[in-house]
Amino acid sequence: MNARELRAKLEEVSKKMRELNEGAEKENRDFNPEEHTQWSVLKAEATSLQERIKRAEEMPAALSSGGSPTVLKIKTGDSEERAWAHYFRTGDGGGLQSLAADEERGQRAFELKIPTGLEQRATTYTLAVADSTGGGAAVPTGFVNRIAARRNELRLAERLGVQMIPGVGLTVNHAYDNAAAAAFDTVSEQVDAFSNTYTAARPTLATKAFTLVKYTRKVQLTEETLNDEDANLMGFIADWIGREIALTHNSLMLTEVASNGTSLKSFSSATAISAGELENMCFNDTLSWYLDDGGSAAWVTRPSTFGKIKAITGNARMYEELGAGSARGALLEYPVYYSSYATAIAASAKSIYFGNWFYMGMRESPALSFIRDPYTTDGIVYLKYAIRVVYGILIAGAIGYGLHPTG
Repeated sequence: MNARELRAKLEEVSKKMRELNEGAEKENRDFNPEEHTQWSVLKAEATSLQERIKRAEEMPAALSSGGSPTVLKIKTGDSEERAWAHYFRTGDGGGLQSLAADEERGQRAFELKIPTGLEQRATTYTLAVADSTGGGAAVPTGFVNRIAARRNELRLAERLGVQMIPGVGLTVNHAYDNAAAAAFDTVSEQVDAFSNTYTAARPTLATKAFTLVKYTRKVQLTEETLNDEDANLMGFIADWIGREIALTHNSLMLTEVASNGTSLKSFSSATAISAGELENMCFNDTLSWYLDDGGSAAWVTRPSTFGKIKAITGNARMYEELGAGSARGALLEYPVYYSSYATAIAASAKSIYFGNWFYMGMRESPALSFIRDPYTTDGIVYLKYAIRVVYGILIAGAIGYGLHPTG
């Protein structure tokens, strides 16, 4: 068996081990004797397959195929980063297959696609060795092995506790309850002809449609750039694309709040936030029903807005709490997270968001779709990235914003 076949076999064994373990954990117990035996056999088989895969990948091409050896500038993949780089250069995606499925959520976390046809198109923005500010900057001069990258914000969904919506297909309808809570009614002891009855009630349910939307990015590299660069360009591109995906998510999430969230406070000024106005947001009667202790209540704003809030004074500075948890700071005992997609303080701007972010839903499938397409134009390899994602507020009163006046 070759390395790809061995990896597929290892995935089958790993799946059986997961199912065996999950079955016992669901019943809150240890393995019984029969399951202990099955686990030991599967573990031994997995260990053997891992060793065989390692040997197969270390086998020189001349010995494994009978032909001349293929010289690679990077290993086929003893790490995720190397597996990606190998795929970029060669089109061999065998080392990435274990990332492809998320069966428990009924979604695809990642997928590779194979281009099927020829397609001619313009080749602007191509990273070429001849371009000193493009691919040429990645060709070695004897001292560099990594590109210094400008850093930007990471995806906020996980840190805010956004609810992940499972499902299959383009649209999933997610049920939610937004009815006001009601106290139980009084019923006297039953002493007559059964006239004292229980009060009938039922939850008031509705659905929110989560329809996936596709977002794409394309990177163009000449064959020479792929062959000659040695500044970890592939790792840089992977990180760059990952952060652009994060920015896309953050933009979609805050746009959804601005469109469908609740206006928690109309600020008095178009150019500032005044002392006491944040309390009106945080202790809003509509929002108060949703501020549980689940850890998903938080603020999101720009760093510059947060700085202006920290400088607000009464008799002394009013918002100078120490940082909370993993956030950069805190306001009124709730953590604060930054995003450039929160609008700066200005007329008609929604400059700060607050609420319980568990009532924000996010659906993605796949989290990343990737095509390495060497066929569209001679001498150029296209790296095509796509995601399908949608954000939606499940209960509008749970999340909202502060709004500045028009002038």
